[in-house]
Amino acid sequence: MLSMEECVLKLSLIHILLGMQDPITVRKDLGKRVRALREKRKWSQEELAHRSSLARSFTGAIERGEKDLRLTTLTKLANTFQIAVWRLFR
Repeated sequence: MLSMEECVLKLSLIHILLGMQDPITVRKDLGKRVRALREKRKWSQEELAHRSSLARSFTGAIERGEKDLRLTTLTKLANTFQIAVWRLFR
């Protein structure tokens, strides 16, 4: 059974997928979340890039909300942070 927090987060992801939010806002929110997860771990952008096998300039662009991400990139980030993909959209 899902917790209330998990239900709310999954519902938010469904809203995103159904196009109920502006893509630019979603990208910027995702970027803020990636930055928060990185800073929580006290990693530099270089460290995140190394751990996720992404370029440092790309991780910076993600954090600034400048990139549309493929599922493979979302999966790399989630695996790097050791969280489920949907938690990137929290």
